[in-house]
Amino acid sequence: MGKSTYIKLVKESEISGWSKGALSKAIKSGKMSVHAKTKAGFQLDPAEVLRVFPKKTETSTNKQSETPEKHNVNSAISTEANALRQQIATAELERSREREQLTDRIESLQQMLADEKSERRQLTALLSDQREKAAEPSRKGLWARLAAR
Repeated sequence: MGKSTYIKLVKESEISGWSKGALSKAIKSGKMSVHAKTKAGFQLDPAEVLRVFPKKTETSTNKQSETPEKHNVNSAISTEANALRQQIATAELERSREREQLTDRIESLQQMLADEKSERRQLTALLSDQREKAAEPSRKGLWARLAAR
């Protein structure tokens, strides 16, 4: 067998990603064995530390640190969604108002068209009546023409 390397508690906490307090608590409770206790502190076997405390991966650390960021992102998205909903509601209100105005304008134009159509018919009828009246005197019969002389 080869010579084992032992590491101090402080250094092992930095390497494993676990706090010194968590490592000390495991030693005191008997979950983890110690190679030696010196004035400088505990000397730990890295394999023993990994047995009790599996090495923390960067992804779990990232997930913990991302949670507040995700919350901030979610809150920003929520705020943006609310602002967009408000803009949509305003646009829909404006659209309905414009639709009412256009409907009123269309009805007004249709009424004007109907009025002008009626007026044109009346004027056409009036003009055709005058032509008939002017043509009527020229149609006098033979007796009327002879009597007029």
